[in-house]
Amino acid sequence: MTTVLVGYAADQAGAEALVLGRLLTGQGTGQLIVCTIVPEVWNHPTLSAVDQEYANYLDEHAQETLASAWSLLEGMEGVPPIQVQYLKHAAKSTTVGLSEAAAQAGADVLVVGSARAGVSGRLSLGSVSSEILHSSGLAVALAPQGYDLAPGQRVTRLSCAYAGTEVSNSTVLEALRLAGSLGVPLRVVAFAVRDRQMYPSLAGYKAENMIVDAWRERTKAALERLQEQLAGHSPPISVALADGESWEEALGQVDWHPGEVLALGSSRMGVLARVFLGSNASKIIRASPVPVLVLPKVG
Repeated sequence: MTTVLVGYAADQAGAEALVLGRLLTGQGTGQLIVCTIVPEVWNHPTLSAVDQEYANYLDEHAQETLASAWSLLEGMEGVPPIQVQYLKHAAKSTTVGLSEAAAQAGADVLVVGSARAGVSGRLSLGSVSSEILHSSGLAVALAPQGYDLAPGQRVTRLSCAYAGTEVSNSTVLEALRLAGSLGVPLRVVAFAVRDRQMYPSLAGYKAENMIVDAWRERTKAALERLQEQLAGHSPPISVALADGESWEEALGQVDWHPGEVLALGSSRMGVLARVFLGSNASKIIRASPVPVLVLPKVG
């Protein structure tokens, strides 16, 4: 059973995270924890009247926030019943609070919404999501701005970005495990970006295209070997590759299903067994037309 903790605030980003969290609980077998973070207050026998009033205010605000989450979940049509826990957690910061709450609850996935600075339908990292992506010890799911689903929508497929490295192979195996827990097929997809500048390199565009063609052949062979190695595994596995002059174009070269999620691995430069984004992963996140699930390093 997958346990999903949603970092929730009574705003649009919180609603989008809640939609994604509900999706990731699977076919009615997962547990959903809705968590709101409040500032810590001194818990001391001589708490002053002013401090007590502030503590009461925070408690009332948290209850109202969680009540709004309950109302949103109740309004989702056509979804199977799930176990839902509503949680208030006090901490010195939202990032620390969500990490603590997720660890204490034994969550498998931590879900947060997108910052409001981005474009609708795309992901934009804010201060909280950026900090979580550089410190979390569990998978982090990011909901795009404006994210919503049709009534009854379930996860349809998990795609996994592939770079052809040993670390990437470990990411695929973890994505395969998650796809199995969600009961959906896995697609392994590789992307290449030519990132053509205003002026061609000294070698010229022809040489650049030759390099991309060579990459495609090597990557295609690597994907085929991976597919052969995982043949017979459940869930079923497919492969795809695409290139473009930008990450938006490259990701637009492949089809995306309603209810699909894209999994990414953490950078090899990150802290052991933590989520840490490399430059390409950050670019993929901002270009992705679907929610992104960033997996921590294995081992």
